[in-house]
Amino acid sequence: MKWSVDIQGTLSPLKILGAFFQKPNTIAYPTVKKATATGYRGFHTNLLTDCIGCANCQDVCMNNAIDMVKTDQEYNAKNASQCIPRIDYGRCCWCSLCTDVCPPDSLKLEDDYINVTKYASDFLYMPKNKE
Repeated sequence: MKWSVDIQGTLSPLKILGAFFQKPNTIAYPTVKKATATGYRGFHTNLLTDCIGCANCQDVCMNNAIDMVKTDQEYNAKNASQCIPRIDYGRCCWCSLCTDVCPPDSLKLEDDYINVTKYASDFLYMPKNKE
């Protein structure tokens, strides 16, 4: 048996050094943010001056992720119940049925979708008042 040196096999691990001179494939989040897709379903917003507290969103939610809670915020004069929806994002599947049945179109889904927390109670979300 003849012995020979495999130069190509010996030097092949050094090819990785070329990776130091390539641009990274990732982005520098949060300083650089990628644009979200059109029609993306993120967090809920609720225009409280239009919300009438009808609870249609609560009735149509198949996961029971929405309940109506009393609020001390400024609300619509037509909101006789003085309640606004509260969404449990631990249960929400972002199906958007709640926004489809909202008569005054006050409940919407925006493109903001990042919520990181270590407390489970933070996933009980009062929709932001879209101004």
